[in-house]
Amino acid sequence: MARTPVEIGQSFHKAGAPLVVWTVGSFNESTDPVHARLIRRDDPTTLITVSIDVLSDPRHYQRADL
Repeated sequence: MARTPVEIGQSFHKAGAPLVVWTVGSFNESTDPVHARLIRRDDPTTLITVSIDVLSDPRHYQRADL
């Protein structure tokens, strides 16, 4: 399964849930694997942390076309 590199500012949605868009705000490189802090686009007070491995796997998250 092809995985894509993840960069700050990119937007993603959970596979099968295209209405909720998350933007990569920062990385936590002190963890293994590295994790991304995601900011919900329509509610910037909502944050989640997801591993880069999961975020770059299209079975879990997909790039949002905005």
